Amino acid sequence: MKRYIIHIMIILLASLGVACHGEIDVTPQKQAIVLNVSGGTLRVISRAEDMADTDAESAVTHLDVMIFNDAAADENKTLMHSERITTAGPDGRVKLNVNLDQIQIGAKYWVYVVANSAAEATTFSQIGNVKALLALRQQDHNLHLTATGLQNVSSHFLMDGVGYMGNSEPAYAGPVVIAQSKIIDVVELNVKLRRAASKIVVKLLSGEDMQFDATIANSTHGYYVRNLPYSTRVVNDGNIRECVDLETTHETTSPYSKWLYDDNNKVIGLEITAYVYSHKWETNNSFETATNLLVDIPARYTNDQDQVVELPNNYYQVPLSQRFEFERNHYYEVVATVSAPGAEDVSEPIIVQDLKYSTLPWTERTINIGNVDGPQYLKVNLDELKLYNTAIDATSLQFSSSSPVTITVSDCYYIDKFGIKQTIRANTYNISGSTQRGALSGNITVNSDVPTNNTIRYFTLNIENETGQTETVVVEQYPLVYVVNVLGHYSYRDDFKTGSNAPTTINNVGSSIVSVSLDSWNASTGRWSYNYSTRQGGFWSSKVVRETYAANHSNASYRGRSDIDYYYWRGRTLAYYSAQDPGNARMYHVRITASSGTYKVGLPRMTKDDKFEFEYTDPGDDNADIVSPSFMIASRLGFVSSSNYSRASTKEQRLSLSRDHCAMYVEVANNGTIYDDWRLPTAAELRIIMDLQGTSSQSADAIDYLLNADFYYSAAGPVYNKGNDGGVSEGKADDDSWAIRCIRNAYDN
Repeated sequence: MKRYIIHIMIILLASLGVACHGEIDVTPQKQAIVLNVSGGTLRVISRAEDMADTDAESAVTHLDVMIFNDAAADENKTLMHSERITTAGPDGRVKLNVNLDQIQIGAKYWVYVVANSAAEATTFSQIGNVKALLALRQQDHNLHLTATGLQNVSSHFLMDGVGYMGNSEPAYAGPVVIAQSKIIDVVELNVKLRRAASKIVVKLLSGEDMQFDATIANSTHGYYVRNLPYSTRVVNDGNIRECVDLETTHETTSPYSKWLYDDNNKVIGLEITAYVYSHKWETNNSFETATNLLVDIPARYTNDQDQVVELPNNYYQVPLSQRFEFERNHYYEVVATVSAPGAEDVSEPIIVQDLKYSTLPWTERTINIGNVDGPQYLKVNLDELKLYNTAIDATSLQFSSSSPVTITVSDCYYIDKFGIKQTIRANTYNISGSTQRGALSGNITVNSDVPTNNTIRYFTLNIENETGQTETVVVEQYPLVYVVNVLGHYSYRDDFKTGSNAPTTINNVGSSIVSVSLDSWNASTGRWSYNYSTRQGGFWSSKVVRETYAANHSNASYRGRSDIDYYYWRGRTLAYYSAQDPGNARMYHVRITASSGTYKVGLPRMTKDDKFEFEYTDPGDDNADIVSPSFMIASRLGFVSSSNYSRASTKEQRLSLSRDHCAMYVEVANNGTIYDDWRLPTAAELRIIMDLQGTSSQSADAIDYLLNADFYYSAAGPVYNKGNDGGVSEGKADDDSWAIRCIRNAYDN
């Protein structure tokens, strides 16, 4: 939008004085507030001046500045100072007549600035409080013809803004501290003025059988606005309301109606510019209250018998808003091709069909009263797009541009199993973006083969029009099953403690417990008792990532992997045993968006009985085929090998041990997130992991080779791993070679 930056500077000066001829002497003065106007022209413009000046939509004739105390709550803030500014010095600076003795040190004030108001200056000086200011209204009959120089028509646009400090305007207006200390240094406030009106440009283009022609005998071309909202709040309070003041204007041929020509100087259309105030209305009452343009365009029409018919009176009705509202300081463009005759009678105009609407903030580039070049803009409805198991999307992305666009693709990649960005070629996967050649608005079609490597594919669409304006859209493309990963940092178990101590971790000595082993089996309860140690050993010990190797490490086998150690406390000092280097410390997050013939997507049922004080995955046969649509696999930091607990020789003993371990297991991610809600997987969840990882000799993009034992325990018992490290078939696999890998449902809620 057009921005007028007003700098308000409060300066401790030496003496007071005013130059002649209404200009401000900018020599330092005693206790003066100086207003520096930039980005616009503050001047008195007479009605006789040339209103085709390209600055007509941004000219400022006078400013009303109001300063309110912030002491009162809500909108009852009282007016401390008000004045009208009509002249400026050569550099645009003016002096405000504020008594600085009224400004309290450290106090907050609201600074409102109104430009080109039709009200008398006394209206603002008597406003009382902010609530009254926000309620103040202004009426401008024939608003649609503003700045045309016609009689009884406004010569300038009403604008307003609220003062703020710093270079960036805050999202919401607020008070400012003018005096920070007893010594008042230069304090600079910025105000961005925005117009109260909206600008509407209607372009009606002649169709194949229509030829607009103003030379037809007894013809006139003109337009008027039906249900023009001509009143507004002087200061924007952020609301769009139904305007109570609507009028139907007289037909006019103003400077804001112009013919459009092709390169051969042939008329191809008519363009009309109008202005309205903020307004919204009910869609079911649009006929009575909608704002429409009624336009008379003389034309020649070639009918079905190839006869040319002259249409001296040819009336059309154009609805001016697609969303049944107008917002302050916004630019609306309506484009349509007229391919059939209008009505001869103005009371029964033909409604123009297939209108193309575009809306954007009223930017500086649109301020061009001559409209030689027209507005220059590019708008895309999204800056991010997600594609789910689809190769083509022709409906989600929409654009609107002042000139045709070209679309290119850049930054195509996926994140692999070790968190490393892998760049890919766009043409290898048919990645592209396209739209209809020469189109100024419409849909952008996105093409990209569905990923087959179970990763999310990323790429960027770069949309650029002929004037160099650009927009980018980042596309994320998801297959039916995809995997992302989270780097782990350290692990422990909730039962690594005694009494009321917190569990031992790398950050807490606690009871110094870092490992667990089997004690005895209680056949009557079906539970193990455990021994705990302050040293590495048993069937599982706490682990920590000491280092994670860079993606460009000189040894390719190290890239993205980690140096994993056992940790323990030697007194108050943390010590380490080597565990694996390099090792994989990543937790893999699997997401599944549809069921298949071998599993059903859903939340696996949890159960609890007298043997266990915690919930665990139900072992029922009907639960074995259920797969959580979003689950996370514990990293190598939680791995348990059967070689360390051979005493658990029966299925019942192994299930009890496995349930206990997953219930007690805790893994902390590299980003500090604590995961303590692990469970045994279902059989179907284990098989999905085995299918995704392949074998030890395969290199899957999305997930590392995690499960290498012959069997892994599910909620119901052991599941054969067809990708076991030794390549042993199911019939010959040793069921003593079994292991545990816990998973968790990965949901925010």
